[in-house]
Amino acid sequence: MKNRIVITKIEHRQKCYTAYLVFDENRSLQELQIFEPKDRSLLGHIYVGYVEKIVPNIQAAFIRVGDGQKCYLPLERFSPVYTKKLSKKPQLCEGDELLVQVIKDAVKTKDPVVSTRLTLHGRYCFLTTENTRLGVSQKLTGDTADRLRQLAESLCEGHKEDGYGLVLRTNAITVSREELRQDILDVIHQYHEVLKTGKCAKAGALIHREIPGYLSRLKSESMEVIDTVLTDCDNLYQETASFLPSLIENGKLKLYQDDAVSLATLYHLRGTIEELIGSRVWLPSGANIIIESLETLTVIDVNSGKNQSRKPETLFNINVEAAREIARQLRLRNISGMIIIDFINMESEEQQQKLIHVIREELKKDSVPARFVDITKLGLVELTRKKGYKSLREILI
Repeated sequence: MKNRIVITKIEHRQKCYTAYLVFDENRSLQELQIFEPKDRSLLGHIYVGYVEKIVPNIQAAFIRVGDGQKCYLPLERFSPVYTKKLSKKPQLCEGDELLVQVIKDAVKTKDPVVSTRLTLHGRYCFLTTENTRLGVSQKLTGDTADRLRQLAESLCEGHKEDGYGLVLRTNAITVSREELRQDILDVIHQYHEVLKTGKCAKAGALIHREIPGYLSRLKSESMEVIDTVLTDCDNLYQETASFLPSLIENGKLKLYQDDAVSLATLYHLRGTIEELIGSRVWLPSGANIIIESLETLTVIDVNSGKNQSRKPETLFNINVEAAREIARQLRLRNISGMIIIDFINMESEEQQQKLIHVIREELKKDSVPARFVDITKLGLVELTRKKGYKSLREILI
């Protein structure tokens, strides 16, 4: 059996969100992502930004976009596309106008983060100004990768001069050459339109509106391991079918219709969310883990709980059970940054190495880059997980 994706609407504290769930072959929930209403998220939007202030000591600038929204622009790996340059100096100056893309939404007191490295998403590829390389997904190898790379090279002549690179997604192998060709040409055309429109637009203008987050996430999935994409919302069904018609052609996109029981009810979504907002997670063995998230650090404590056995093998098994559940909780809660885990103490070096191996293997299942860092002198496990979206708590609380 393959994975199932469920996309539905859910209300929480009188606000409506889009929920994106991934279930494994055993129909166990492995990933959950909640997307904010379109009017609350700026993620992926491209603006003509106005440089309000430059702060050299933190290598950053503050940019105004839209209706006066202040944004934070790190100046590392800075590659600007200016739409208006006040000074002849090559470096960024106050009063300059340039294209910026929102890469992180505002979080609590923090402003949205923007970048001068632009990314435009097609159905089967994405274009980036971060570099000028033409490539394919790392999951594609051999003759398939070579064939797709040659197609990209034939369609992207002059990409270095135009300042962009292109990467073909894993799902590029699921469509015909002509459909893929058209998708590449569409995203290149979109890029040139962004440049053209940006040079004529006023400061703060919205140049490109990103597609809904759930569609962006769905595009990144490898459809080879997905058997069904299920939704009970007609507008989500129509929007998905329009943007990813291949899901209709291969029979994977389905509209669930049952007025008595919604998908949110069928999959116990409300109860799951309440559990994920909480700090304590019970394990089948009777042990539990406690998760406390701060702004840039998450601390996780593993406790034997109701399991009173002090046998070394039992404690090791609890740690293994906890390691697997912790990796799952990181995905479900979308926890990022530095993560410190206090496992139950183990005297055996062999068991410690086995636990590290389990942690590494579980982190490989994550679609977001996550890695084991080290074990401190106090026996605490350090992990890191890249931040792509807000955590579940940041969105819902």
